[in-house]
Amino acid sequence: MSMASPGSTERQYLIGDAGKESIKRLMSTMLPQQAAKEFGKQNSLDIPAADTVYELLDLLGHARWSIHSAVLDSVVAAALKQIQGAPLPADKHFALLEQLRPCLWIPRLRHLPLSLLAGQPQLLIPFDIRDTILRTPDLYGACDLAVKRQLWLSDAMLFKAHMMPLIKQYVANPELVELSREMLSESSKTRREHPALAAITSSIDSELQLYMQTLGMARELFLDTFDTALGTLRLDLAMAMHEKNFTEVVNNDVCYTLAWSLDACVNKQTMDDTGVSDLQRFFDDVGTENAPYGDIALMMSSPYVRHLLARHILAILEEIAPNAEYSARQANLKQPKIMLAMGLSAHTLILDNDAAIPRTDNRVTRVFFPDILRSIKTAQARGRPSGASSLSSGDTRNKRLRLDQESPEMAVNGMEPTPVDQDILAASELARQVLYCFLLKRVDGMDLGMLNLWLPTLTQALPRLLELAADDELLRADSSIANPKPRPIPMSAMISAFELDAFLQSLITHAKNAGSALAAAILNSVGQELDRDSCKVSTIQAPLIRLLEQAGRLRHCGHE
Repeated sequence: MSMASPGSTERQYLIGDAGKESIKRLMSTMLPQQAAKEFGKQNSLDIPAADTVYELLDLLGHARWSIHSAVLDSVVAAALKQIQGAPLPADKHFALLEQLRPCLWIPRLRHLPLSLLAGQPQLLIPFDIRDTILRTPDLYGACDLAVKRQLWLSDAMLFKAHMMPLIKQYVANPELVELSREMLSESSKTRREHPALAAITSSIDSELQLYMQTLGMARELFLDTFDTALGTLRLDLAMAMHEKNFTEVVNNDVCYTLAWSLDACVNKQTMDDTGVSDLQRFFDDVGTENAPYGDIALMMSSPYVRHLLARHILAILEEIAPNAEYSARQANLKQPKIMLAMGLSAHTLILDNDAAIPRTDNRVTRVFFPDILRSIKTAQARGRPSGASSLSSGDTRNKRLRLDQESPEMAVNGMEPTPVDQDILAASELARQVLYCFLLKRVDGMDLGMLNLWLPTLTQALPRLLELAADDELLRADSSIANPKPRPIPMSAMISAFELDAFLQSLITHAKNAGSALAAAILNSVGQELDRDSCKVSTIQAPLIRLLEQAGRLRHCGHE
């Protein structure tokens, strides 16, 4: 819709503020009825016999706006078909864009210039059009992701405003959180196909600059929250770029080969010799100087990676157990211990890339591992391999269940955890994660005796591992606080709190999967304790129930 300016043959589009002013001037130069006729004459369809057609349509009661709308729809459809066809040469592209520029201000037509921009994203958006889009929220919101990516490449803060909410939605997604708390599960396919991750990867597409900025945001958010879901995001982003064959991004991600090796191991739920060799090769290639320890540690902080490393350490201990004093496999513990320690110290390494890689508490190797080795050896001697579930096939009803609550046999043989073990478990997340994996496998092996042997030590370690005062009233079994208020866990204890949650959730899942025999045994042991304590739930001392009750009392969950 346009009209000629007074004294000029140049036609002016009647859109925006300028169009409103032109119509006002027209109405002020002549009588309103005459101005309306003049306007209709200038803006009628310029086709032969148009006046006769208009008179006929008027007689039939058809409003002219409906005819014009139908014509406009037909013209727009034809224009859009041309725009979405074969790419235009650059000169014709910009010439057509200039012709379509006025359509930006018409909601019904703005998709035409925006579709033209989206169809050839490799061509730069003219500065004036870019500024117009950025100043107009409705226009920006109507842009295709391809157009927005061009805008984000020149405006990091605009990209951050778009991406950071998507990252936070990924981190807080209930389904992904639940998946990460199952310590012995594989969920790569579910994660990679999840809409929360798809929203992030589709925003990045193949743009290396946007990919690197997204990794920076993940690191920044991790420093604020200690949320290890960001480590999973780091791993999944690298693999998503690989799956989409975005070569430039993959080739410039120094941690890509690490992600590839870890992902293969996570998918298989084990670190075989090939996986170990691939990981060792990555660390050899990356060297020690200028190594991106912050990015490596963030990836290692993923619950899936940490649980994998803890299981690998346990698998080595299981191989060592039959001949612990002379096993050559002792040296194989070094690399996974370092990697797990990096994941647990990701915050420090991201904050200071030059920080020294944290060392494992010597007591873990000198005291805790020998003690857990004795438990492993005992389990192996009973004929139930600690490294494999005996419930993967066959009926479980005839399997003998070990229910010795106080494990006198173990105590006699010096198998009871010591106060030093309790101190180590309170101080070392690495030791706890190895113990968690061991106990989960003992549940698979229907071995409640081993479970009940170690759980009291974990319960006693709760205050320190969650960084709470030992004399806190909430920790007392006879506490008068029936329903304590949720209390915040210090940021530095978030990983420990998350892992305790993951262990308890996985313990329940494994008990359910083990079938009715194990469930009945647990209920029986709980019933015995209730009878002994006159049904005072707050003073239950059965190891599993005491741990659950104490953990619930502390409200330790860092994700809530």
